[in-house]
Amino acid sequence: MSRYPTILIAALSWLFFAAPLFAQEATAGLSSPATGVGRPVEIVVTIRDARSAEVPQSLDVSGLRIDLLGRSTRFEMNNFKVTSSLTYTYSVLPQRAGEFDIPPFEVRVGNKVLRTNPLRLSVADTPQMQPPPSLPSGGSQSMPSPQRGVSQSKGLPYFGELVLSKKKAYVGEVIPAELRYYFNASIGGEVGDRPNLAGEGFTVQKFANVPKREQIVNGENYSVFAFQTAITAAKSGALEIPPAKLEARLQLPGSAPAVFDDFFRQFGGAAPPGMFTNTQEVAIETAATSLEILPLPKVGRPDDFAGAIGKFKMEATVSPKKAGPGDPVTLRVVVSGQGNFDAMGAPVLVGDDEWRSYPPSEKIQSSDAINYVGEKTYEFLLVARSDQSQTPGIRFSYFDPESGKYEFLTQEPVPVQARAGQVAASTSESEPDQKKAVPPPAAEITPIYAGSERAGGASRWTSLFVHPAFQMANAALGVIWVLTLVALFIWRSSSSPSSLQRQKLRRLKTRLAALEACSDSEFAARAVEILLVALSTESAPLNAGVLVSKLPLDDEAKAILTTLLAYDAESKYSASGAQALERDTRVRILSALKKITA
Repeated sequence: MSRYPTILIAALSWLFFAAPLFAQEATAGLSSPATGVGRPVEIVVTIRDARSAEVPQSLDVSGLRIDLLGRSTRFEMNNFKVTSSLTYTYSVLPQRAGEFDIPPFEVRVGNKVLRTNPLRLSVADTPQMQPPPSLPSGGSQSMPSPQRGVSQSKGLPYFGELVLSKKKAYVGEVIPAELRYYFNASIGGEVGDRPNLAGEGFTVQKFANVPKREQIVNGENYSVFAFQTAITAAKSGALEIPPAKLEARLQLPGSAPAVFDDFFRQFGGAAPPGMFTNTQEVAIETAATSLEILPLPKVGRPDDFAGAIGKFKMEATVSPKKAGPGDPVTLRVVVSGQGNFDAMGAPVLVGDDEWRSYPPSEKIQSSDAINYVGEKTYEFLLVARSDQSQTPGIRFSYFDPESGKYEFLTQEPVPVQARAGQVAASTSESEPDQKKAVPPPAAEITPIYAGSERAGGASRWTSLFVHPAFQMANAALGVIWVLTLVALFIWRSSSSPSSLQRQKLRRLKTRLAALEACSDSEFAARAVEILLVALSTESAPLNAGVLVSKLPLDDEAKAILTTLLAYDAESKYSASGAQALERDTRVRILSALKKITA
């Protein structure tokens, strides 16, 4: 019995010390994707399957001060599998507003160098992403009230929270949000792809995953799964955000079976924590919260306001710088900043009487996962009515939720040399007070049939019978059909009785040509083979004599073939064998065989 503790200790030691030999990885995560100047956030660097590592004490990023705060180590055992991880926490203090790309951290574990994922932090002039009252910022965080049906010992095994960037907003304003789900380090498992958040009076952007990170809450380690999104209110008043539910399958700590419990008790202890677990399906919910939504003010609203809400700046360029008579130029306007890019309208052109303009194209390029920070590009196509040396001016109005006022961005005309076409020049001279446009070429009229519009497809269509792809497919089928008929004809022809007979005669003539040069010892056997093939009785050679008598040959030829069959039988079955054929007999046999194949 004394050997069992030794075996158990050896097994546990192997699990404990062999765990770091498996694949290692390093990940990094921000406690919040957005903040304000002077308001710190944290970066958590987690190194899996490592007991020691070398990490940088700070990271050099212009506009940010990043310093190492501390380190923690954690070991887990789930179903006899021991895993370890190191957690390094860095403080990030923004010193100016802007968009910051934080490069990967280089971590050295033994002789291996690991690199974390890069991060991106948005810093505004005013604080962003304020934590809710249940989780104040700082190293010591208070736990939210326990969920129904969840027992609380040292701490909650899991809980969720919704972090909003503000508690008061305007109708149509984009409110960045982050849903965080915490799982105690003592449990393992897997979570769903995304949480379920839906309600009345607001819309939710598509969820974006945040890299998993480690965080200390009330002195205990938690794994944090976070999802970024944005909420936009559709009406003013009190907005209720319901709980956001995330499905998960967890390995919760369980008690050891009685037989194992008795075994460990014999040695004065209990089963190691985490050795036995129970699988449980759970739904983690965030707490419901409310927002105060204000209507956009009517006082000071510009006539050209097109719904832009946020903070923006504007730049414009023109291409080409010189345009020939009637040639178009492209005025490219880029509006960048942070706000509701999806819902904003285009800038307006100022002083464009001498230009023909068309509705601009739009393209959004986002620098974050929720289309909150980025730029929107508008391209106006312009054609000069008269010779021009500059483009129209540009005006863009938006509402700034921080100041509660409408703001304006203006762009002076951009220098350009554009000459008017003949038609444009004549119309502008004859009617200077009205905008004249050269009518575009008449578009081809395509009939529109009921049911031609389909979701996700074009409303215009072409008859199937005249479509090039249809004609090519039919041509290919026609070629295949012709080739099939040719192959069938060849096969039928080759398998017809007359064709088979011709093939048989060709083979017999080939064998007869070879028989003439055959040696005396092989001549009789090969001659008999040719005769049996000619009579189509290879499988029944005993019938050859009867068939020879029925051949349309003269008596001499029949006699020599009958003699050939008798000679072959004598050579096979006689103990003394048969005498060699004379030259004259060979000539007569060849002559008789040629008559059969003639």
